Amino acid sequence: MTEKELIRGVIDGEREALSRLVEDHRHKVIKTAYYFLGNMEDAEDLAQDIFLEVVTSMEKFRQNARLSTWIYRITVNRSLNALKKKKRRGAFVWLESIAGMNTNTAEQPDGMNQPEQAMAAKENRKLLKEAVGALPKNQRTAFILCRYEELPNREIAEIMGLSLSSVEALLHRAKINLRESLANQFTEYSTRKS
Repeated sequence: MTEKELIRGVIDGEREALSRLVEDHRHKVIKTAYYFLGNMEDAEDLAQDIFLEVVTSMEKFRQNARLSTWIYRITVNRSLNALKKKKRRGAFVWLESIAGMNTNTAEQPDGMNQPEQAMAAKENRKLLKEAVGALPKNQRTAFILCRYEELPNREIAEIMGLSLSSVEALLHRAKINLRESLANQFTEYSTRKS
């Protein structure tokens, strides 16, 4: 089924097209929502609302972008709106991959099963999560789409409705802000522990 056939089928309410739409995009929608919300249950609930919006507004899709880009845009907007409604600052991203850590201590390299190291790893993840949560909205959105969804900058620009150079600048500023924030947080944390 081509993308145009899929779109036409969804508009016409064809069960096969609806199933295909959800099957093709479910994982990415949930994953993206999770990076913003930091809670799998909330992400799965939001995904249902996102697909409802996608299906009910499919006739408005102008097809000047790829369907996946349009769905990402809806997902990002809905995720940001969910955060505003719940006012859950600091609950945006699970940042294990940036820190190079795994939450499963049984899988840590030798020497990482020590309680002190596990606590340090948990605290580092918390600091990273807070740093990303404190980024301005556009920087945070670009950063999540780049780092966790591994989207090319051009597609991020389409999703966010920005120029390619604007996205590149947002990503650059996000990295600088994260470095500064993490350095400050680490210094504060180290001072408190001393």
